[in-house]
Amino acid sequence: MLSVLRSSHGLQRFMLILGFILVGAFIIIAIFAPWIAPYGFNDDRANGVLFGTQQGPSSAHWFGTTVGGTDVLSRVVYGARTAVEVIILAVVLSALIGVPLGLVSGYLGGWLDRILVLVMDALYAFPSLLLAIVVSIVLSGGKSGAVSGILAAALSITVVFVPQYYRVIRNATLSVKAEPYVDAARVVGVRTPRILKKHIFSNVSQSLPVIGTLNASEAILTLAGLGFLGFGIEPSAAAEWGYDLNKALPDASSGIWWTGVFPGLAIVLIVLGATLVGESLNDILNPLLRTRGADNAEADEEEIKHEFEELTGDIEPSVEVRDAATGLTDGGSPGDKKRVAALSLTDLAVTFRTDAAPVHAVNGISFDVAPGEVVAVVGESGSGKSVSSRAVLGLLPSTAAVTGSAKLGDRELLGMSARNLRPIRGDQVSMVFQEPSTALNPVYTVGWQIIEGLQAHQDISKKAARKRAVELLELVGMPDPEHRVDYYPHQLSGGQKQRVVIAMAIACDPDVIIADEPTTALDVTVQAAILELLLSLRDRLGTAIVLITHNMGVVADMADRVVVMYRGNIVEQAPARRLFAEPRHPYTRALLDAVPHLGRENGPGLVDENELVLKVDDLVVEFPGGFGQPSFRAVDHVSLEVRKGEVLGLVGESGSGKSTVGRTTVGLQQPTTGTIHVSGNEISGLSDRQLRPLRSRFGFVFQDPASSLNPRMSIGQCVAEPLHVQTEMKQSEIDAKVRSLLESVELGGSYAERFPHELSGGQRQRVSLARALSLDPDLLIADEPTSALDVSVQARVLELFTELQQRLQFACLFISHDLAVVDTLANRVAVMQHGKLVEIGPREQVLGNPQEAYTKRLIAAVPVPDPDEQRRRREARGHLLTDIS
Repeated sequence: MLSVLRSSHGLQRFMLILGFILVGAFIIIAIFAPWIAPYGFNDDRANGVLFGTQQGPSSAHWFGTTVGGTDVLSRVVYGARTAVEVIILAVVLSALIGVPLGLVSGYLGGWLDRILVLVMDALYAFPSLLLAIVVSIVLSGGKSGAVSGILAAALSITVVFVPQYYRVIRNATLSVKAEPYVDAARVVGVRTPRILKKHIFSNVSQSLPVIGTLNASEAILTLAGLGFLGFGIEPSAAAEWGYDLNKALPDASSGIWWTGVFPGLAIVLIVLGATLVGESLNDILNPLLRTRGADNAEADEEEIKHEFEELTGDIEPSVEVRDAATGLTDGGSPGDKKRVAALSLTDLAVTFRTDAAPVHAVNGISFDVAPGEVVAVVGESGSGKSVSSRAVLGLLPSTAAVTGSAKLGDRELLGMSARNLRPIRGDQVSMVFQEPSTALNPVYTVGWQIIEGLQAHQDISKKAARKRAVELLELVGMPDPEHRVDYYPHQLSGGQKQRVVIAMAIACDPDVIIADEPTTALDVTVQAAILELLLSLRDRLGTAIVLITHNMGVVADMADRVVVMYRGNIVEQAPARRLFAEPRHPYTRALLDAVPHLGRENGPGLVDENELVLKVDDLVVEFPGGFGQPSFRAVDHVSLEVRKGEVLGLVGESGSGKSTVGRTTVGLQQPTTGTIHVSGNEISGLSDRQLRPLRSRFGFVFQDPASSLNPRMSIGQCVAEPLHVQTEMKQSEIDAKVRSLLESVELGGSYAERFPHELSGGQRQRVSLARALSLDPDLLIADEPTSALDVSVQARVLELFTELQQRLQFACLFISHDLAVVDTLANRVAVMQHGKLVEIGPREQVLGNPQEAYTKRLIAAVPVPDPDEQRRRREARGHLLTDIS
């Protein structure tokens, strides 16, 4: 309770405290009712003297007496006991029935889920009070004693509430069961009851206090309704506020107000208290409504800070490297009067207010961008590059405080009201967001969304705006723009959606485009086409582009100048060619050294003599289509082998089927046809129960380290789970093994007591690796294990992976879209496209001398972190990528 109070602020805290006081007061009254009430709830006399009927409030009867001559205060106090007992019983019983049903239904699915959904929907369709009346009549027959009456009332309300608990928990279970940490538990053979308890219930139960308190207020009203209509507890068995209100109705017209006001006030106050607690808990426990500091970002920053300090020694990160001859920051600065800046930032600082302490995201940075120039702002997570760009357009939340200067030409943008910024946004300064799927509104056509921007800034008819929208889509290379202008976002590919976003950005011929990670979510071939598009727009329109990215290959391909940021500070600015050739700041040098370079990596050779560990033969995986639609073939007759001590890099673009192959090899997905053998054992077609004894033979490292570890389990528990499930080791032996595993991935044994949110991304991925190797598997499936990591963290994880693989000699299927990473690790490389295996062979042959056109196109699209080499690659590839959309 104290932690909840500490998480609240201002009016929210006041509401929460008031709610707790009201609810607590009624609970105390209910417990001590016999001592608080001056008389029994049905007493109409004391010492043989009648109280009298409908007597007004007096010293003898503070709340007056009823039409039956009983004391109103006593009935209100005992009514509180009845209400609290019924509420607690109803809420507890509802949770005990609804939560397990929701868990089982959501996790198992199938016919059981369909039946339960049908039953719950039928119950939910009934008006709650009518349903409670029917159940009450069935259970009590209209008459009951105190205990049976309270139980009957609680059960009546329980029937109403069970569907609510069921639906909330089922929906949450459907979401959680898709999380990688649930798949990680399945991979090691965790049984269903443990998965439901440890991995699903622990992560959906946080909503129960909110549901319980809000249902409590509804239970009070339902109980009062039953009593008011005469279907509640027998009046002689227990006091009930609803019954008292019913009897007080005739008194209201006679000016006898006290018989109805006090029971009604009790109902209002307890409902108000429960509602205030429930609504406040909903706000406090909702992570989207909290302003707390991000623990994982802090951990990432600490890891990068440690690396930075090792590299730089006494150099302060806030000191920019300057040219010795001119005294200017490398590549010029806002202070260079010779530059004509389209956008100029000076001493820009951004601070966020959080529940913990202020977070200084940007610390007085300065740079500019000239017309027709591309300035790349690079840095790792938490460097402040995206925050600084959003500050320019006033897109930061209300918790942000922005100081300094951001000028568009000679106009100051900071401090402008939203009304004054509106004509500038999209017209003079536009933005291309990272994820086109979330940047586009799914309920409107892409044409409508382009037209909306045009009409917001120009006096243009709808017909003319539509014509302009088609022209813009044609300008950005959209195939068949006359028809696709009427498409919805979900009907377009990722590359096509990003083209729409760019069309919206250039619709009004802006002076500046801020492109925030515009290609991060795209495949490498689509990325190449989008970069070509941005450069052509720069050349044709003379637009200044601020390119925010962490991809140094993209920087080498596009940027004229580069701004390197670290922890909210600019550490170096320079022209792109000079920065890559002669980086001056140690952090910049370390950043560039950590970037893998396709074609320059010295990967391992072949291991043809080793024993076979994984054999996939003619694998086909199909997923059922929608109603009336054919099934979708995700994997189409794929065959491959991996030997002991070998790393097979499986590469391809999104939707190529590579992850489906990986999931199928460990039994997370059943094959349609074909066979899979691991260490000589056929695992294809086996049930979870049949697979359980074999699951110690393989491990799995998932793509996102944040979601592959259960947030409710400590690091030690996560690593130890496979040992608990697959071995007979004692707890002391398991603890020792966990410490040994953590030390093997360069984490101390003390990390066992920490939780995932306290670790950085790189540390979490090391934990995932330790868990995957805990049973000494023959086969390791690594599904994009470094794609979610910063480049410096990625380099350390890859170095650790290589050392462990060489020492333990496990076979590895390494799934990745990053060909440069595969070039550092793999003995052989397999390339997939549209579910088919199009090329497989030794690393040097596939990546150095590919035979298939698709592989050539894939390799040509990869940008390398060297401007001169990238220019040559761009010229050499010619028209190879022009048909990519």
